[in-house]
Amino acid sequence: MLNGLFNIGQSALTANQAWISVTGNNLANADTEGYSRRYVDQRDAGGIIGRPGEEGLGVNAQQVLRFFDAFLERAYIRQATNSSRWNEHDTVMASLENIFNEANRAGVSSSLNKFFTAWQDLAQRPEDVASRESLLAYADNLVDMINNTRKGVQSIQQEMDVSIQSATNRVNDLARSIADINRQITTSTVDGVSNPNSLLDKRDQMVRELSSLVDVETVDRGKGDFRVQLATGQPLVDGLSAYELRVMGPQAENRLSIGSGYTGAVEFQGSDSHEYTLEIVNGGSVGDTPPPQYRVSLDGGRTWLRDEDGQELRYDITDNDGDGNVDPVLVKNLKISFSSGADFSTGDKFDIVPKQGLYWIEPSRGPENITPQIRFDGTDNTDRVTGGKLAACFNLRDDNCGRYLDELDATASSLIWEVNRIHSQGAGLSKLTYLQGQQPIQEITQPLGSAQAILPFSDRLQAGNVNFHFYNKTTGEYVSSGMLDFAPGTPGIQNFDPSRHSLEDVRDAINSMVDGDGNPLAPPPLNASIQTGQLIIEVNPAANPPEGMTFVMGADSTGLMAALGVNTFFSGDNSGNMAVNSQLHTDTNLIASGQVNGQHQVNVGDPVTAQEIGKLADKNVTISTGWKTTGNQTISEYYARLVTIVGSDRRLSKTNAEYHTALADDLAERTASVSGVNMDEEMSNLIKFQHSYTAAAKLITTADQMLQTLLGLKQ
Repeated sequence: MLNGLFNIGQSALTANQAWISVTGNNLANADTEGYSRRYVDQRDAGGIIGRPGEEGLGVNAQQVLRFFDAFLERAYIRQATNSSRWNEHDTVMASLENIFNEANRAGVSSSLNKFFTAWQDLAQRPEDVASRESLLAYADNLVDMINNTRKGVQSIQQEMDVSIQSATNRVNDLARSIADINRQITTSTVDGVSNPNSLLDKRDQMVRELSSLVDVETVDRGKGDFRVQLATGQPLVDGLSAYELRVMGPQAENRLSIGSGYTGAVEFQGSDSHEYTLEIVNGGSVGDTPPPQYRVSLDGGRTWLRDEDGQELRYDITDNDGDGNVDPVLVKNLKISFSSGADFSTGDKFDIVPKQGLYWIEPSRGPENITPQIRFDGTDNTDRVTGGKLAACFNLRDDNCGRYLDELDATASSLIWEVNRIHSQGAGLSKLTYLQGQQPIQEITQPLGSAQAILPFSDRLQAGNVNFHFYNKTTGEYVSSGMLDFAPGTPGIQNFDPSRHSLEDVRDAINSMVDGDGNPLAPPPLNASIQTGQLIIEVNPAANPPEGMTFVMGADSTGLMAALGVNTFFSGDNSGNMAVNSQLHTDTNLIASGQVNGQHQVNVGDPVTAQEIGKLADKNVTISTGWKTTGNQTISEYYARLVTIVGSDRRLSKTNAEYHTALADDLAERTASVSGVNMDEEMSNLIKFQHSYTAAAKLITTADQMLQTLLGLKQ
């Protein structure tokens, strides 16, 4: 009995000493990030059955455990990844909003207004050199504003690329570290005896940091059998094994339908913020009638590209030049072709990622595309990464910046086309002897209205004709007028057909020009040639009259001259390459303010062309980005709408950041209430276990006194 008292006291001393040590450690780490409050797993040591009943054997201090709620931790991780995503998103959106903010400074909108006002001023004084110089200055300023806005957005994209690479590297480092900790935990854990709490806390901290970078889930099977996987299921850590994420350059992949006989691959040139999905809608081989066709989606097959009339765009797979290779096709920003033109099957799909993407690397299967993607309906592609800093950076780079650049390009492209369409039919103060097209054509043998021509404005071309007017170089008197005949051997004048005629056909038609009755003009008044894909037009030295000849562009019902950049005000086709025609800076008299009237006269004071361009300030036009078409808006209104969209996106990001941060903070508090150290509670415990320790010591002292009394009975 007395020996049992000694054992009970000794076990109580040991247990209370352990509690005091653990409590002291809790107090010492009260402010240590990631530290979980510890406690002693204390259990009854059992008892011995005897008289007068069961005699207790004291207490066992089994092991030190931590207060930890796995359910709350998983909930926090899920919410923290959303909070991290939207906080990062909002931070960058503030910079993007500043690029488009025109509330406190001049920007594209004010430059557009000044540009159109300058044309209206020129209409008042067409012969005034100062007005022409002023117009060029305002035009240059507008171009600079548009170019700089584009560069600002692109700089954000470049910053996102740096952040993406840095975050990906950190994800891989954390995955390897967690796998290593799993190994240490397996080695250090002795069930019921030793629990490596510090390693468990460290692993939880790493998982939390990982969740701030990418959306992850955890599966804990005990010890080091701990799995961290992406929300889409791909593992980053599985026990002792770590997997890698990798940022890879542009990629293309086949997703062929069952039974497809296609053996080639899709090829592309160029870059874009969107991923392209090509789907064969009409199978077969090159040369078949009809030829194989495909359609294109920029959001994984949810929506398909359409023209300005709302019709789904279909692209033919052809070999029109007969060189044995599939003709490349211009689709938005990419030049797309195939390595083989045989045996396409309806339903075959091809994925193009014309940018740096995020891939999960699995040795036996190869890279798997997990690049975050937002569809045009605003929803996340849940088969990809959707949370953390990586999702924010990719979404900002591809969705936000990509959409803004598309809309900025649409603004610039519409402005270029509308101004050039009018200007190309106008006349300046000086008549012409030479014109060089500003828009190079990559495929001069392909029909200009086809996607195979690789001509940015090919979809705007129409059937019709182009008029030229010729004048005596010395006297300025009218000599004749000419039109283009695309089949000289056929009776009548055969008009331009964008689905049939190539740049070479245009050159030949200019070199064999006819009058209004279809009679050839002899000798030909103009020499046309093609240099590096650009149309060159110059006066034929052998043309009548002997004194020499000049010419002026007339009515153009085709849009051909505007598309080729002949006699245009702007060069380029988007916000990145837009510029004022350099020939106009060389000679401001070439700025077309008037036009040839019904008597074939070109009057110095004629303001018709300048007036028409000035009216574009209030003219409703149709503007398309390929994935969205907007009508019944002026160019200025369209750009103002873009600015509004940027502001709306910033408000959305700010609201989401505040909302998800509040939820994450609430879960953090709930988690801390379980795992965090409460100083008052620990101080109370310290006092309690100090008294318990004293009481245990008193028990041993009492037992000793009882023993001494018993031994004293022998004396």
